[in-house]
Order: sequence, then C-alpha cells, then structure tokens
Amino acid sequence: NKKVSAATNRDELENDGVEPASVANYEIFKKSLEEAPLANIRDLLDFESDRESIPLEEVEPAEEIMKRFCTGAMSLGALSREAHETLAIAVNRVGGKSNSGEGGEDTIRGKPIADVDEKGRSPTFPHLAGLKNGDSANSYIHQVASGRFGVTPEFLVTAKQIEIK
Repeated sequence: NKKVSAATNRDELENDGVEPASVANYEIFKKSLEEAPLANIRDLLDFESDRESIPLEEVEPAEEIMKRFCTGAMSLGALSREAHETLAIAVNRVGGKSNSGEGGEDTIRGKPIADVDEKGRSPTFPHLAGLKNGDSANSYIHQVASGRFGVTPEFLVTAKQIEIK
C-alpha cells in the first residue's frame, strides 16, 4: 500500500523497510528454534552420512537448479493481486516458473515492466515495491480450465507453457 509506505517512510528505504534489526536478534531467533519442542517432522530429522561430500565443482550451478523451481497454481483471487504479482516477479527473477492458476491475469502483466523509478516503484504497478526495469509479472505457466473467465487469446499467447486442467 503506497499510503502505508509513505506514512512509515518506507519509500526512502532501498528494500522497502524490510531488514533485520541486528545479528543479535537473529541469533536469539536461531536459539529459540534450536530449543523449541518438537513440532514439525523436520524437528525429528538429523542428517548424517558415511559418504564424502560432493566436490563443489560437481554440483549443478544454481541457475540450472532454479529452472526447475515452480510455484503452485494459485488463482488471482485465492491470493491478492499484490501477492500473485510479487510471486511471479520473484520466481521470474531467479529463473523459475510461476503458475497463474485459473482465471487469467491482467493483460499488462504480459509486458516487461519498463517504468520503474529510482525508488523501485512503477506507475503501472503502484501497489508493488522493489521493482527493477525489465521485471516481468507474467506467470510462466498459464493454467486453462474449460470455459473459465479470463482465458483470452492474449492470455494464451503470453504463456511460455499452458497447463490444461
């Protein structure tokens, strides 16, 4: 919300006001996790191996791994517009694949964002922060369910992959 950002001076901050207060606070948080009672399956896991570590040179580059990252299909409406577009932009930045879910997307999302100012704001996407010129809010995968609203020819041609439900 632009008004909230302006009212809290978040517009002046490079990352829109989200930053850790201190390393000490992180250490306190980390310790609380380590001492917390068992609550999740991961709390029961302890990784030990009798095998040697893989040499770093043999590990697949992060860029190649990220190409296989996909978001779950969440319709615009199941998520807010801000959340839906933020997920698409973030996953596009790392080279992954976001999924539109049913119901289409605003046609403006099919074009790269080209009007970002020095504060990371765009008149086209005034509800988002931290943008960069060239960002794309277009979902990589466009989901199509028979006869659903929002499935237009433009929606179909701006998809890199179509998922028929």
